Amino acid sequence: MNVVAVHNLPAQDALTYANESNSKTGVVEKEKPQVFEFRGYDRGYELEKISKEMAGEHPFGDLIAKKIYLLEEKYTSEVALVPGNPQTRIVIIKPVIYEAVKRIEKHLIKSVKKEETNLTSASYTLNKILDVALNILTADTQGFEAAISSLNTNDSRIELFTQRVNLVF
Repeated sequence: MNVVAVHNLPAQDALTYANESNSKTGVVEKEKPQVFEFRGYDRGYELEKISKEMAGEHPFGDLIAKKIYLLEEKYTSEVALVPGNPQTRIVIIKPVIYEAVKRIEKHLIKSVKKEETNLTSASYTLNKILDVALNILTADTQGFEAAISSLNTNDSRIELFTQRVNLVF
């Protein structure tokens, strides 16, 4: 014969008991940062079509200049203010991502000029960030954009783009 013992425990006491047992372990659980996964595509065919004259010069080289040109082409468009009026305004698709990439670019150029970062590592970082930005243009990025908006330093934005985004090819 099995005997089952039942003990009446109020909910507040159970909560207190649970919190006390967790605090006794001495382990503080740190929330892991969210990792974003997006589908990636090779952009070589698009980059081949861009000439050096179209892309212009960039301190980090021709490949970065072509990717910046492609970023501008894909993320921005000109729209007429009023039909028949020659004035236009520039509309940015996914402005949070676009502005973050532009801020990071300026930050990296300044840190190379100040010799805080070497040219090779800054170029590699910006290349990876541009790859991410070009591949997520058509993806659902609401969570990613919220993560960008919650960050307030360029270094944390760089970490988000380079460490917390996986492109699946």
